[in-house]
Amino acid sequence: MIGCGGAGKTTVARALARRHHLPLVEADAIVHGRGPRPEAEWQAELNAHADGEAWVIDAMKLSLLEHRVARADTVVFLDLPRRWCYLGVAQREHRRRDLTNSEFMRWIWDFPGRARPRIYELLDRHRHDTDVVVLRSRREIHEFLTTHG
Repeated sequence: MIGCGGAGKTTVARALARRHHLPLVEADAIVHGRGPRPEAEWQAELNAHADGEAWVIDAMKLSLLEHRVARADTVVFLDLPRRWCYLGVAQREHRRRDLTNSEFMRWIWDFPGRARPRIYELLDRHRHDTDVVVLRSRREIHEFLTTHG
């Protein structure tokens, strides 16, 4: 499960994990859940989960994406417009503090120009052995969850 912050990755990942009886790995819990950790430590933990047999991983860290995509049989990319991502952040009570985090808000703003092209390049390289689902609207997400989640 990949996409910009606020796109709905966690919601979709949880639904897919429940529906398919797979373990859910939430990167936010690994990276932020136990207090500050060295990046090398949480990167190793996230990659170790990706090396498992079956999982749903809710994570966007671009530098670790290659490993997860190579290990995944399916990648769901929530490629929503930034206005929907900002709204998604605003609607999450537990994440409202992110609205005052200028670095996080800038990451959302920059996502279409910086991350999106690199994501599509990576997904194109793995299309021969990884199914790719791109959802570009809340309606498409709803329809996807109706049939898959």
